[in-house]
Order: sequence, then C-alpha cells, then structure tokens
Amino acid sequence: MRFLLACLLALATAAHAQTEVLPAVQTDLKRDKDVLPYARINELLTKFGKHGEGLFRMDFKVDAQKTTMAVTDVRLVVRSDEADHPIRIDGEGRFDLPVLPEAEAKTADLASNAGKGKLAVRGTIELTVPPEQLTLAKVRQVVRVARTLREELLPWYLRWLFPRIEAVRVCSATPDWQLQWSENGQLLGLPLAVAAGERDPEAGKAEAGRPCTLLSGQENWPDAARLVAPAGTKLSIKF
Repeated sequence: MRFLLACLLALATAAHAQTEVLPAVQTDLKRDKDVLPYARINELLTKFGKHGEGLFRMDFKVDAQKTTMAVTDVRLVVRSDEADHPIRIDGEGRFDLPVLPEAEAKTADLASNAGKGKLAVRGTIELTVPPEQLTLAKVRQVVRVARTLREELLPWYLRWLFPRIEAVRVCSATPDWQLQWSENGQLLGLPLAVAAGERDPEAGKAEAGRPCTLLSGQENWPDAARLVAPAGTKLSIKF
C-alpha cells in the first residue's frame, strides 16, 4: 500500500490568487495541530535531495474525493515570514513543494483558498527509476540507500514518514516479467511469478488491480539481471 502522508490532510487559512502568480496571502496563518509543520516536510525533501542518490521523490496531489471544491479552483501557497511561494497545480491535482533554506522553512506553512478541513492533500514516496532501467543492482541500491536514510540520516521525528522498504513492486496489466542477464556468452532469462496477495497500489477499493511481483534484492541472481516487462509497467515501493 502506498504510504500516505495523512498529516497533510488539514490545511489552514485562505489565499486569493491567480493560477500562475499568487499575491501575498492576506489572512493570518494559524497552525493547526493536525498539520505537519512545513519545516519537517522541507527537511525530508532536503534529505532526499542530498542523500537519496536520486532514487526517491515525493509526489503531492489534491485528493479530489475528499476535497469540497473543484481541483481547478484550488489555490496553494507556501508562506514564510520572508516570502510567498506559489504552488502550481496541474489538471489532475498534482504539484511540487519547494525546498526552502532551513531558516526560512522554520517560519513557513501551507495556505489555501479552501476553508479549514475542506482540502485534502496526500503525498506518496515514489521511485525515480523507470522500469526499463531496473536491475537487481538498482533494487539493492534502493534498499541500501533507504535503510541508510531511515536508520542513520533521518532524525527520529521524521522516520515515521519513511517506513522500512521491503521491496520494489512491479505491476502491469499482463504478468509477463523476466529477469535477463548474460553468463558465459549466453543470454539467460528467468520468469518472475505473481506475488500472491500483493495488491496494485493504484487500484481502487472495488477494483482487482493489475498483477504484481516483488524484487527485494535478496534474490540469488547477479547484479546485472535486468527487468524485462510489458509496456505500461509501473514500479512502486513496498513498505
């Protein structure tokens, strides 16, 4: 299951803005106890950038089903004592959050033009690796870097945002996956089995979803073994 940052579900205050350029937020931000301080979001994004070896990113999205206004009407801004940082939201509700200098992030918070409790936002940790570039060496790197981030580099108050990674999940409409590598001049291929009970993280509650398989990096195959998968295959993280 995708890890959702439920702490972002409550966004406070209002901002009247245009799509591209937002004026300063006029109302005072009041930090809600259910809202994660922006300094912590910023710190997590900073750690990913410095120590994640380019493997991870945070995807943010307005949850249309839990938001009481149309996604196209939602306006977001990150407001600090120094500046307002407008957030561009695409047609599907996706957006990026800025990485601020540490001192500025301490005074920053999220503001929106939705009333308190009427805007739902979720964040997911995603892999940046495309399926065609996935090898067992890359899987092992993902697991190693994630372990180092969580156990050594993230402070205790951020570790709950980055659970332990168990494996890389591979999902596609057709379960026709293989690992291929060369050995003694021969091209070897190994079919991958569907992981029993593994659910497609993009499937709705009433949907069966696509079949999935898992690669943990503990497999007894060489680093060079490369994933060969059907078009449309999607990679995700199993926590």
